This record gives sequence, structure tokens and C-alpha cells, in this order.
Amino acid sequence: MDAAPPDPKGWWTADVPCEEALCDELAAVLAEKFGVGAQVEKAWVRLYLPASLAPLRWKNDLEETVAHFRAAWGLPQTDPVRYGFCEDMDWNARWKEGFTPLRVGRRLVIVPSWETYAPNPNDLVLTLDPGMAFGTGHHETTRLCLRWLEDVIAEWPHPAHPSLLDVGTGSGILAMAGALLGFRPVIGVDNDPDAVRIAEENRAMNPEAASVRFLTGTADTVPGTFSVVVANIQAGPLMAMAEALARRVEPGGRLGLCGLLSDQVASVMSRYEQVGFHAENRHQDGEWVLIAMRARS
Repeated sequence: MDAAPPDPKGWWTADVPCEEALCDELAAVLAEKFGVGAQVEKAWVRLYLPASLAPLRWKNDLEETVAHFRAAWGLPQTDPVRYGFCEDMDWNARWKEGFTPLRVGRRLVIVPSWETYAPNPNDLVLTLDPGMAFGTGHHETTRLCLRWLEDVIAEWPHPAHPSLLDVGTGSGILAMAGALLGFRPVIGVDNDPDAVRIAEENRAMNPEAASVRFLTGTADTVPGTFSVVVANIQAGPLMAMAEALARRVEPGGRLGLCGLLSDQVASVMSRYEQVGFHAENRHQDGEWVLIAMRARS
């Protein structure tokens, strides 16, 4: 890896072995950390870095990031990262090939910004360019949240529009979909300024979601309470922010927690019961689970 620099038009590659159920999560972490594309395969994630970067500038950071990710998910640290080099590849073109229009639920259609789509009469079309932020609708957790939001508003018993807070908004997909479905007002919050910037760029492509506000911060920095709160993050952060989320849900309000694997559901559910929620039901897509909860009145 420390030989003479390669062709500057090529790409260094790093193949990181990973459990299949966590590949999308790892890809999102690596893409955000290094600001480049990550290719997801069945049991590994490939990261592409420009050839102009000397390996010593990113290799240690990569292996430290991977080690932290594995430790957080209880994965073995024994599988080595494999390094290589690709000649002259247009990564952006290849990455976009895998992101095509996607129907989620009954009415929502997620359309990448570089595609054209002829909607059906009842379609709610959301144009999206996720950039480095997580959230395209193709991951199971995002689909679970979108379907849940559609169900919540379809069953909403009050004439007034329910308000919505999306915690960890990423690309802004859940907040903007909520606006299209009829939630008012809608706020998306993320502690990553780059994610907020991407979400604002996506909002500009969706005039129907112009009322959505995006904030940099955490649930604790958002004022007020909401009829519905959704958080598609991971089990660890969800456990840590239980009190903060409880303060944002109005009495009798709804809370959707996602980013959980099946064996994490019981501990997360128990934690939120301690802060004033009871579970209504759960929804599963592959290995991933969304817990639908309600705040005590």
C-alpha cells in the first residue's frame, strides 16, 4: 500500500467484511466518515477513495472506524479489511445505477433526482438525492418508518393535522414524506450539519414539502411537543435518548422507534416503558424492527 502513487484517475478500494443485516449501516457510517461512495454486497462493504489520497492518510482512520462499528454491534474483530486499486472508474455513475424509483406503502414513491417518473393519480412523489446522508427508502428501516407514518395519518382520529418530529433526519426523507402525507408542522433534526445541508437541498427539490424545517441539534434542542415522533437510528442511541424523546411526545402521542434488530427489541421496549410509553405493536422487515409506542395520557 505504500508503493509509488497509482494513476490519479483511479480509486483505492477497501473491502470490509460485515454481517449481511448490518451492511447498509456500515456503508452509511463509512460514506459519512470519508465523504465518498460505498458499495454494499451480501457480506461486505467496499469503500472507494480517490487515488490522490496517500493510504497513510486514511487507512488508520478506516480501520479505527471499522473497529468501533464492530464493537458497537458486538461483531468479531478478526476479519481483516482487504485493500486494492481500481483503474479509472466512474463511481458516481455506478452508485446511481442501484438507486431507482421505489414505491413504499400505498401512495409514496421515492424518485432519485436524476430519474424521470410518471406518477399515478394518487401517488405522492418525493424527489431525493441522499448525498452522504443515510436514507433512500431502499433500506428496510426507512421503509418501515414510511409505512408506519402512512398508517398513522390514515388512522388519525382528530380533524387537526398531527405534528411530526423526525429525530436523526439524515437525507430528510421521513420528514418530507410526512409533509406529503399531511403532517403539520414537521421538523427534522440531526446532529450532523452535513446531513442537515443535504436535507435542505432535498427540500428545495420538493415544493410540496417546503414547510418542513430542518435543524442541527438533538431532540433536546427542539422546542415543544409533537403528536408523532419518529427516530430511525440504532439501539444504543435510542436507549440513551429515551428521556429526551419522552419530552418531545405530547400526552397520548405516538412514537416510532426503528433501527433495531429483533434481539434488541425487548431491552429498548423496556427502557421506553420506564419513561412513560406502552407498546402498541411492532412491524418487521427482514432482520429489522419498528416498535410503535404511545405516550401515556
